[in-house]
Amino acid sequence: MGTRVAIVVAAILGATSATADEPEALRDARREFDSLQNPTEADRVRYVTRLVRLRESFTRADLAALNTIDGEIVRHPMPATTDSRELSKRLVGRWQSPRRPYFYHADGTWVANDDTPQDTGGTWRIEGNRFFQNYRGEAPDRGEIIILLSDTDFVYGLYYLRRGTAFPWR
Repeated sequence: MGTRVAIVVAAILGATSATADEPEALRDARREFDSLQNPTEADRVRYVTRLVRLRESFTRADLAALNTIDGEIVRHPMPATTDSRELSKRLVGRWQSPRRPYFYHADGTWVANDDTPQDTGGTWRIEGNRFFQNYRGEAPDRGEIIILLSDTDFVYGLYYLRRGTAFPWR
């Protein structure tokens, strides 16, 4: 009996400390999303986009908050039944990561730093909710789960890209 009580107390303390590290805005967003009776795909996209914007509001100094938000984001992947052709069309264009720009071309090729395409590039494809980005001369990519691919945001695995030329951390 004493062991059970100790386990319950430890679980409560662990949950409380994990919740204490969560930003209040994350708790509010999760509470609103969880209150939906039957969330649609559009609801999921709005929620994940809200989380991405929340994540951008923190700096690397707030690593615990970033990790907590990342943990919530990956819990909401894009459905595996998503139309790959539509996603592929949406991906074509320029995307900015915290480090560099990426250019995804309609022919299934990509380059980073478009001025020097020989430096970094390869091929890409989307199958269901998985994104494969192969580098020239390296083993085939195993793929990452796509969390969000909208007109403004591309989140796969734990990689965050924004369409255009600016990334919020720059």
